[in-house]
Amino acid sequence: MDELEQGIAAYDAGDYTKAHEILYPLAAYKRDPEAQFHMGMIYFYGEGVEKDIDKAMEWWKKAMRNGHVDAAYRLSEIATSTKTTF
Repeated sequence: MDELEQGIAAYDAGDYTKAHEILYPLAAYKRDPEAQFHMGMIYFYGEGVEKDIDKAMEWWKKAMRNGHVDAAYRLSEIATSTKTTF
């Protein structure tokens, strides 16, 4: 199992500290879009870190720029759910 798979497995198992530890270098330095997406999830839900919507959106923007469709979807959901209509 490669590092990305290990990080996602840790995330899926609820071991968010380990997931963050594995996924952060992949997301930040190797610019892996799947790792960036999961970093966004970690921050969006505050899983093992302090909840931070802005950081989640930053990670999802990076993932989207690298072609991650689910990250683009998450960003569009936030954009449409926070619009005020009168």
